[in-house]
Amino acid sequence: MNKPLSEKEKLLTMLTEIYDQLEELESVLEASFSDLRSSLNQEELEKLTIPVQKLSAIENKIENQSATQDILDGYSDNKQVAKALKLELGF
Repeated sequence: MNKPLSEKEKLLTMLTEIYDQLEELESVLEASFSDLRSSLNQEELEKLTIPVQKLSAIENKIENQSATQDILDGYSDNKQVAKALKLELGF
């Protein structure tokens, strides 16, 4: 009768060890994915910086051209159109 109890204890010990290993693996994976997530976020931010700067330059150019056209034409309608035209980067 002692023999089945000892096998149960062995099995329980093995399951406890497996559980401990899984907990350790979980913490390692969480740290790894956290680092990877941060790295990917930084990469995407760097990829978006240049297009955002280009869009800002285009917006400024449109605004400057509109202001120049207003001076030449004497109308303020073009300026209203330029302000309504807002370029955005969506993803």
